[in-house]
Amino acid sequence: MSQTLRGPLTPSAGVKASIKEAFQLSWPITLSLLLHAGYRVNDQYWVKDLGPDAQAAMGLTSFLLILNFAFISLLSTGTLARIAKLAGAGNWDGLRQTFCTACSFALVWFGAIAVAGWFAAPMLVRLSGGSGAPADLATDYLGTIYLVLPMIGFKPLIDGVFFGLGNTFVPMCLSVLSVVLNAILNPVMIYGWWGFPALGIEGAAWSTGISRAVSAGVGILVLLRWFDLGTSFRQSPTFQELKRICRIGGPVAFSHTAYALCFTMILKTSVAPLGASVQAGLAVGFNGIESLSYCGMMGPAMAAASLVGRRLGAHDYRGAKYGAYACMSMSVGFALCTSIIFLTAGTVLSDFYTDDATILAQAVLYLNIVAFSQVMTAADSTMQQIMAGAGRTLHMAMLNTIGFISRVPLAWWMSVSLGFGASGIWWALNIANFLKLGAIFMLFRRMRIFSPLTARTDD
Repeated sequence: MSQTLRGPLTPSAGVKASIKEAFQLSWPITLSLLLHAGYRVNDQYWVKDLGPDAQAAMGLTSFLLILNFAFISLLSTGTLARIAKLAGAGNWDGLRQTFCTACSFALVWFGAIAVAGWFAAPMLVRLSGGSGAPADLATDYLGTIYLVLPMIGFKPLIDGVFFGLGNTFVPMCLSVLSVVLNAILNPVMIYGWWGFPALGIEGAAWSTGISRAVSAGVGILVLLRWFDLGTSFRQSPTFQELKRICRIGGPVAFSHTAYALCFTMILKTSVAPLGASVQAGLAVGFNGIESLSYCGMMGPAMAAASLVGRRLGAHDYRGAKYGAYACMSMSVGFALCTSIIFLTAGTVLSDFYTDDATILAQAVLYLNIVAFSQVMTAADSTMQQIMAGAGRTLHMAMLNTIGFISRVPLAWWMSVSLGFGASGIWWALNIANFLKLGAIFMLFRRMRIFSPLTARTDD
């Protein structure tokens, strides 16, 4: 069944049509992201029988994995925005050029990061405040993640191409394939089931790499065969198109890097002194639970990036506005439900991951506090995705970086200087999120993305 590339996107019929399109884009992305969060859930669940040190190791690597995603987002974000605008304008030759350039550069870029990351893994774990057995296990896991980074990185890149084309169903199906395969491989490779060697915590990393590689490979075949992109690689990648991709994705990648490094500093300066139980509680709360709620918020937000990019490419500013605000409403509504669940069912959710009463208490404390920032995070994330879909990422990334940096001294001050301990760290994050939301909102209003007088399109 072939889906041929069409002409320019037709203008939306109005509010109802834009809301319908926003919903049709949002739910598959949300499910895809929830399935991707299954990697963290799978890893956190299956390593629990390796002991508390393994759970603490997962906590140490949480934000280093986000750092890895920053390198991936350089290409995935820029490619999504470029594909969306070119698809909206019906420029299929340009779209194929973007696809060819992104895939060609990804081979070089992901390979370079893999080599550098493998050598840097021990240093990165130490910077996160790791020591002793948890640090050794974290180094083993992170080093293996870097070895398989080229396999991991292509999945979000291919997802970005599909999102830009306005197709979110195929990435959802690919995510189902990937996560199911990951769930099967995790116990096999960690504990050595069915005659396989027991690789311990490294097995979780190998499982992630293999499952994502299979999914990305199927996605590329679908794009080449059924989305008329089979002629893309008859073209040569161009430096000009790479510049366009990186101009959009570069600020976002820098912002993700700042987030990961700043939280790594928080782990070292504020979380690590509180002991392994707080580290493990953070791993349970963040990896196992909050990551799921974040995916629910980001589904509509990423749908907004796809919708806005394609509608602006077709010069349909009203359709872009209506669709973006529909996505915002869905994201904030989901976040409100999440806040209630965190406050009322934190113990039930956390108990799934640990039998240790101390770790359980720390995980519940984390969830009870971050519950108050879920709606702020949803609104912030959606506005940022709208800006990314419009190709306006530079000033957004600058504000993000300032906000992330402010978290480090604020967390230390409330945790250590004021003596509030772990609760002080989590409340500091809430305060910083509130201030950053205000700055992003003012920037969003100033940009006037949905005005034809201020909208910017790339050639």
